Amino acid sequence: MEYSDFLLNIIPTLLLEILAASAGIFYLKKVKATGSEKVFVAFLWITVFFEILGSYSGFAYFSNYTVFGFVKETPFRNNYWLSNIYILLNNLVYIYFFGTKLKNKWAKNSISGVSVIMILAVLIDFASSDFYTEISRVSTIFGSLLVLSTILLFYLELLASEKLLALRYDLSFYISVIILIYTLCISPLDYLSNYFKTSTGNHLFVSFRVYTLLILNILLYLTFTFAFIVCSKKKK
Repeated sequence: MEYSDFLLNIIPTLLLEILAASAGIFYLKKVKATGSEKVFVAFLWITVFFEILGSYSGFAYFSNYTVFGFVKETPFRNNYWLSNIYILLNNLVYIYFFGTKLKNKWAKNSISGVSVIMILAVLIDFASSDFYTEISRVSTIFGSLLVLSTILLFYLELLASEKLLALRYDLSFYISVIILIYTLCISPLDYLSNYFKTSTGNHLFVSFRVYTLLILNILLYLTFTFAFIVCSKKKK
C-alpha cells in the first residue's frame, strides 16, 4: 500500500462522512426527530472527528515519520487504540438506536442487560490484551453479534406491526439494512486483521481489507445520506 492509496481511502471516506452528518442535520431540522435519531446524527459527527484524529498514524507511517514523528517509538504509533474505542462506541450507539425502537419490554431489557455485560467484557479485554497493537476480538465478535441480534429483534417487531406498510419514510429501516450488510462484511475482516498485518508480510490481505472497507464506507454513508434526505420529506 502506497501513500496515494492511503489518501485515496481516507479522503473520499471523510468527505462522505461529512456529507452524511450534514444530511443528518438537515433531517433534524425538517422533522420531529426522536432522541435516538438525534444521538445517531451526533455520532456521525463524532465519527468525522475520529476519522480526522485517526489519520495521524497513516500520515506518520507514509512520511517515514517526518510528520507526527513524536509517535514513532510510542504505543500510539498505530491507531489501534483509537479504533478499539471507536468500535465499542459504534456498537453501543447502534444497539441503543435499534433498542429504543423495540416495544417488547423483555427484548429491550435483555438487550440492555447483555450490553452491560459486553461493556465489561470489552473493558477487561482492553486491559488484558494488547490494546495498542490489535483490534479487540471481544469487541468485534460480541459487539457485532449484539448489533445483529438487536436488528433481528427490530425486524421481528416490524413484521408484526403496521409500520411494514409505511417503510418509505422509516429512517430506522434504511439504517438497519445498510448496517446489517456492513457489519456482516467488515466484522470478519476486523477480526482477521490481527493475524494478517504488513509487519508480518501480509500486504495482499491488508490491501484487500483497505479497498473493501473503502467500498463499504462509500455504500454506508451514501445510504445514510439518501435515507436522511428521503425521510426528511415525511410530515412532522
